[in-house]
Amino acid sequence: MTVFENINHSIMVRALKVVLPMVAILLLGMMFMMTKNVPELTEIPFASGALKERSKSEQVAKPNYMGMTKDGDVLNVFADTLTSENEEMSELLAMRPKSEIKTKDGRVIHLTSDSGLLRNKTDLFSMEGGVEILTSDGYQFNAQKVNVRLDQTWAFAFGPVTGLGPGGTFSAGSLEIKRSSETDALKFYLKGRVKVLYMQNTQEK
Repeated sequence: MTVFENINHSIMVRALKVVLPMVAILLLGMMFMMTKNVPELTEIPFASGALKERSKSEQVAKPNYMGMTKDGDVLNVFADTLTSENEEMSELLAMRPKSEIKTKDGRVIHLTSDSGLLRNKTDLFSMEGGVEILTSDGYQFNAQKVNVRLDQTWAFAFGPVTGLGPGGTFSAGSLEIKRSSETDALKFYLKGRVKVLYMQNTQEK
């Protein structure tokens, strides 16, 4: 290496020692300015107004709500579609909804209907139009309207209520499903002009 090459090499090394730190400082400053200029989530118009308007006008397909009641039972609510009924989104219309209650003692209750109305402010789900209630221990109930609580294990079927069980058929003015305050057991309370027709099993064993 000649003397001139040594001089040029030394000059280049000194220049890089000065230039590189300046470039690094410049890049850090640009990154800081970019971070300051990024708007917060609350400042983005699409995040607030546009999304809310979209939720009002469009249906939500295949919604699924899952939670645990105060009594310790698991509640699932499904539907084909969910549409808001007002601007406050306090009432939501569900088409072909299904509710499923899985109790802590192993019992399962299925409820299906043509439509339903979810009231967010009261945690109440009203199922209407050919409501069918099926239990894992062999009972079937039919009613035109059933209210289901989302925060506790409770359902109320408005009459007339008809049913079929292992022991026969029955009808009543209403049906209430809730846990007993004394034993905590899940009970079915038939009320109002209850009629029971027992079917005697005459089949030879």
